[in-house]
Amino acid sequence: MELEVPPIQEPTPEPATSVWQERRTQFLIIGGAILVLALLIAAIVLMAKFPATTVVIRDIAIVFVAVTTFFIGIAMLVLIVQIQALIQVLQEEVRPLLASVNDTASTVRGTTEFVSENLVSPLIKAAGFTAAIRRVAGELHSVVAAIRPRSDHN
Repeated sequence: MELEVPPIQEPTPEPATSVWQERRTQFLIIGGAILVLALLIAAIVLMAKFPATTVVIRDIAIVFVAVTTFFIGIAMLVLIVQIQALIQVLQEEVRPLLASVNDTASTVRGTTEFVSENLVSPLIKAAGFTAAIRRVAGELHSVVAAIRPRSDHN
């Protein structure tokens, strides 16, 4: 009994919907730009028509900018203090950690050199010597077999 796997059907994109969404986005962007331009023109006309109100709005805008600048300055001071605290944490905690990692790496390096010199290297030499002895014994056996007279049994 063989199971039949239906082919995977990829969803077909609906081009009409995606084109409509793109056009809708374009219309919204263009409409927003036209609205901003219309509001700017209306503000200029109103400022020219009512200069006393314009002076009051200007003063309010200046106060708003000054208060915003004050809060940005406070935020900058807090940011500087936080950066200083981060630097202190890095110096007090990360440097010792890196030094510890460096010491551990040196210990591992020393251990691998010790194991290589005192265990692996002698094992390799012993394995090489054993292989040489086997080869010599095999060759000697071949020579002895070639020299030995054969007895023919008929």
